[in-house]
Amino acid sequence: MRFYFPLRNMPVVLVLWVSTFAYADITIVVKCDRGEDIGQNFGSLFEARTEDGAFVIGAGFSGAYNTNYRHDRHTVHFYVRPTGTLRQLKASSLPRPGGLAGNYLFNFDGKVYATYPEVREWDESKNVWNPSPARNRINTRVGNDLLSFDSGAVILNGETVLPAAAEGNFTGFYYAQGYLVFYHIYRPDEAKYRQHVKDEQGYSKLYACPWKPGEGAVDLDKAIVITVPIVGEFPYAYGQLGEQVISCSNIGGVYALRDGQWRTLVNGSMKTSYQVYAGFTYYDRLLLGQYPTGELFAFDGETVERVKGWPPVMKGVSNSAREAQTIALYGGELYVGVWPWGEVWRYHRELGEWNLARRMFTHPALTDATTHPYELECKALDGVANQWGQRVTSMVPLRDALLISTSAKWPCPWKPKFDFVGDDAWKEYGSVTRVRASGHLSAAVKWTDGPTEFRFTLADGVMRVEQDGRLLGSSTLDGSVKSVPDSACSLNDVDWGQGAYGIFTGARVEGTTVLP
Repeated sequence: MRFYFPLRNMPVVLVLWVSTFAYADITIVVKCDRGEDIGQNFGSLFEARTEDGAFVIGAGFSGAYNTNYRHDRHTVHFYVRPTGTLRQLKASSLPRPGGLAGNYLFNFDGKVYATYPEVREWDESKNVWNPSPARNRINTRVGNDLLSFDSGAVILNGETVLPAAAEGNFTGFYYAQGYLVFYHIYRPDEAKYRQHVKDEQGYSKLYACPWKPGEGAVDLDKAIVITVPIVGEFPYAYGQLGEQVISCSNIGGVYALRDGQWRTLVNGSMKTSYQVYAGFTYYDRLLLGQYPTGELFAFDGETVERVKGWPPVMKGVSNSAREAQTIALYGGELYVGVWPWGEVWRYHRELGEWNLARRMFTHPALTDATTHPYELECKALDGVANQWGQRVTSMVPLRDALLISTSAKWPCPWKPKFDFVGDDAWKEYGSVTRVRASGHLSAAVKWTDGPTEFRFTLADGVMRVEQDGRLLGSSTLDGSVKSVPDSACSLNDVDWGQGAYGIFTGARVEGTTVLP
């Protein structure tokens, strides 16, 4: 299955210098203009193969949105992927951020935060989660401005540009392609989900308000609005492909904003389970993490199709009620976290295969006799049968590592009645694991109005990223990846402005290739 979506209507040229010195180092210099920041996913800067075909080298900006949180748009990711082998993963446990059986993570300005029960910031130098003064859990940089969403309001640099709704509430904010996207939900009697009949009885409306920082207050009268079919419908995930913005609801509605109007890709239904928990721009597709298949669906710009076996089912467990909740790219490989058995799968593009990276829990023993872990024990308590199902809630790249968090169905407190997950085994819920595989470096970048220069270097067993002469970060190369400079007297099959993070959506990327 091959999909293609064209670039924004702007000329794109890339400059790539490859230089070899005494230490057989590689320096890739990319000069680009990201254009106006309107909330777009910036996509890939480049992807190339070494001359001998042993490695793929690339860099770009992640377009991930996992359940509640969007990957930081102003973080660049540099990767080296061996084409013929899987790298060894090394995992270590970080301190638990809180006392609940669940947590979600997000990254912002080069830092990682945990969210339950309060926001905490990870301090790697001291190996501790510190209380954070950050009140807002959902922030995004738009150029040099700070856009925040809090209690149903939109705040720009500390000033409210859209107050909370007078009737019902605004929720599920997402800024993309120059539109402020959100849902307006009104349920006057708090009744259960139901078909929309007339607004007086309740509604869920999907808004796309054209707006940019500097334009003052958000004008709702200019919004592109549709009333979605189910009262109470709200978003679990968003994504972008090219200039299209995709919204995915808890009822299974998938909606695309294109050419100034909404269109329905998948109709939501209260009779059929179909929920999308994650969106990720990957090469020429937008991947959507779905329930109940636990597989990825792909949007090619026109339609949404199921990609069967992406990822597969872990041996020994039921293939029912599975949920692909999280998607990330790390080391140039695709990672997917799956409920209800806490699986993390990785996909290697050149090998064309999925491999189980790890199960994030050591208990209970695997079984296909029940759909969820501890299902019979929960039923015996007359509780929620899948309360102690096992979520992979977040996968966030941080420098050379991938941080993975877990949860029960929700971040709940452990109580003595749950002694079947006692003896501190319950603390695997709400845990954070740091996974490392050589060949990845993430670094927060500075916004520039106009051109900027990135240098991606592999030399002396170290990866480095610089922007306009300033070092942003470095990480050590080891194992098979350490030999990448020896494989790269030149780079072949270079994709300019294209790669694993999708097509570059800025104004231009320009340059030339200089061989040793």
